[in-house]
Amino acid sequence: MLQNYLKVAFRSLRRDPVYSSIHLAGLSVALAFGLLTYAFVRHERSFDRFHADADRIYRFESTDLFDFEGKPKQHPLNLPFFPAEEHRSLTFPVVFGVEIKQQMPEFQDVIRMARLQESIVKYGTNAVYEKAILFADSNYFTFFSIPLTVGRPEQVLAGLHNAVISERLNQKLFANENPVGKTIRYDGKFYTVSGVMQNPPSNTALTAELVVRLESDDYYTKQLEQRYNTNNVYTLGKLSPEASLTQVTTKLASLGPKLFNEVIGDMLKSASPEHKDRLTNNRFLLTVRPLTDTHFSFNERWNRTVSPTNVYLLASISLLILLVAGLNYIIISLSKLAGRLQEVGVRKVVGAAPKQLAVQLWLETVLVVGLASVISLLLALLLLPTFNNLTDRTLTVFDVFQAGNLLGLLSMVLAVSLIAGIYPALLFARFRPTVFLGQNRTYKINPLVIQGMMGMQFVLSLVLVTAAITMHKQLSFVQEKELGLTKELVLKVKNLQQFEDGSGPRIYERLLRYQSTNPDVLLVASSAGGYGEDGFNRNGTTINGQKYWALQQAIDYNFFTLLGIKLKQGRIFSPAFRSDTAKSVKAVVINETLAKLLGQELAFNKPLETLNGRTVIGVVNDHNIEPLTKAIQPAYYKLDLGFQGVFYLKLTPGNLSDKVARIARDWPQLSDGQPFEYSFLDQDLQARYRDYQRWTTLTQLATGIALLIAALGLFGLAGIQAINRMREVGIRKVMGATVGQLWVLLNRRTLTLVGLAFGLAIPLSIWLMNRWLDSFAYRIPLNWPIFALAGGLGVFVALAAVSYHSIRTALMNPVKSLRSE
Repeated sequence: MLQNYLKVAFRSLRRDPVYSSIHLAGLSVALAFGLLTYAFVRHERSFDRFHADADRIYRFESTDLFDFEGKPKQHPLNLPFFPAEEHRSLTFPVVFGVEIKQQMPEFQDVIRMARLQESIVKYGTNAVYEKAILFADSNYFTFFSIPLTVGRPEQVLAGLHNAVISERLNQKLFANENPVGKTIRYDGKFYTVSGVMQNPPSNTALTAELVVRLESDDYYTKQLEQRYNTNNVYTLGKLSPEASLTQVTTKLASLGPKLFNEVIGDMLKSASPEHKDRLTNNRFLLTVRPLTDTHFSFNERWNRTVSPTNVYLLASISLLILLVAGLNYIIISLSKLAGRLQEVGVRKVVGAAPKQLAVQLWLETVLVVGLASVISLLLALLLLPTFNNLTDRTLTVFDVFQAGNLLGLLSMVLAVSLIAGIYPALLFARFRPTVFLGQNRTYKINPLVIQGMMGMQFVLSLVLVTAAITMHKQLSFVQEKELGLTKELVLKVKNLQQFEDGSGPRIYERLLRYQSTNPDVLLVASSAGGYGEDGFNRNGTTINGQKYWALQQAIDYNFFTLLGIKLKQGRIFSPAFRSDTAKSVKAVVINETLAKLLGQELAFNKPLETLNGRTVIGVVNDHNIEPLTKAIQPAYYKLDLGFQGVFYLKLTPGNLSDKVARIARDWPQLSDGQPFEYSFLDQDLQARYRDYQRWTTLTQLATGIALLIAALGLFGLAGIQAINRMREVGIRKVMGATVGQLWVLLNRRTLTLVGLAFGLAIPLSIWLMNRWLDSFAYRIPLNWPIFALAGGLGVFVALAAVSYHSIRTALMNPVKSLRSE
């Protein structure tokens, strides 16, 4: 019996290759997208769950003392059903971990870790630029389950100047020889390699390639003495097996204000009313977050976080596409069903039971979905590089096709088979042969329910189209907006030995001489941190009783000239004024925003108490230092010729690749053998919107898929309408109706459907996109061309989908259509 069902199912697919291809195309794309999304979500949920005691490890967090505004962090879409996350501080003083261990015996162990650093690591003449250097406590390898290929976890960091390197770094420095006992140099200090750890997996925030002791930092002792006045390390605790998390949370809530009492008292002296409220009235909170939840966070200061809303929305889009694909299968199945009524009648007359007919059609659905699932595997493989680029992940073929994900795909196949196959199968079996046998008429299939489904589908599709257009226009706006500085032809080169005494000034002097002999370089400048990066210090400043964050940058004499930042008042730094370098004067140049805040307090060439005794010598034009999601912040610049972290080289136009190659050739001699780490300023400024670009591209991809499936559904709906109105069309044609009039007649309902969908989509799009645009300090207006373009695209897709059936029916010989009745 089953073999007979399958034969009939295959015969049905071969008999109508157009509809079969439509089925396979829609379902396979939806299943491929679903498989990739499922693999992504499972990968994200696996972050740091491999540690032996992951369920007992918690990260300490507290109310951010320096959050003067107190605005919760929102996802870019600002959706109300994804609530904002309170801004919390993740870093603590080094003394905090010591005192927590003393006062909280519920924690079996406590560890402190600094943020990852980057610098050059040397072994002999071999120098490697490493971006993941970690200072941590000696219990790092016993606290976490990080496998060692060489060394014992409890001993590898026993010595103050011990170092553990990854297999990858071992290959770079020692060509996989046994490195134990060999000496490496980092940040001007020498460390002895005591162990080798496995390369960090892709699902961890602990991505260090070199681990050294926290106490080996030159500033460690001073930071202990400063107690709670500096926050610079993450602190994590491992609860004892018998400890109660509820009791620990309650105890931490009462302990927090006591530990931070002195700092809170100092902050209250100049805090705004809102800031005071967050620091008093029992609102200062010291708490913990499970390590397994730290990956899903809005706080970018933890390594490799992902917005939970992005994950939820990606999963929602994937489910929506699967649902739409299932609905389209129903629509097209009903369209085909009208043409198979004679077959059903004959089968019932010869004794086929309703159950057998239902099983027959349902098996056809299972067969189509099964074939689509096989095609989806190939599509997922082909789309994997693009998907990785959009999600900023490096999922491998093994990650996607592991057993758990394939089981997820099987679940999707079963769900789609049930959703898409049950209703048509039951309807197929319920028909009575007397309805369509022995009568000269066509059975009318009522498409009202299907039209409602299609209308809602087009509402969602048009919202996605509007979102994709708006996002594209906003990103074009922020990338093309005049920033108040010259960003073209500016080459940035990192000083990878910036913390070594004399490194910056030595390279800087060589670059100035290099400029005079190299026609490719027009000007050289330097700063402590790089533009286009988070290269600024942030200092709290009180102006007119209100606390502000002021950005601070250390620069050289040529900085403003090279970047085309214009002088508005006073003067910029000049070698002609010896006072610019005097520590007693503390000369600064400020931007217009800070000058406006100072108001009448602004006075040139005299120390200002508001700026902690700094002397303003000039004001430069406002320019966007940070992304355009933020308004221009108060900023000031100081002259510092002893610490250069980034060098800027203004190049002449043309043949940039050749010029960069020549500078790269000369760089080792200029920099005492440093690797050439460079970028262009304009590219760095654009890179700040990379996440927004990924989200926009993902939305565009989802829009394309949704429109494709919607078009396939309309194609099927048009088939139903054409069959239902075939006799009417024949009569009208006999009465003299033209093809154009018949086309309008057949498509009037579709145009009405799309028009209603567009009317519903406009207010929803306005509400949604205004919330997204609110995350930008500088934004485009939502105007009628955006909606006109979205509506026009929707109408074009709809008409393209339905015109095949309508034109074919309008051109049909009326004698044939009337005879078929």
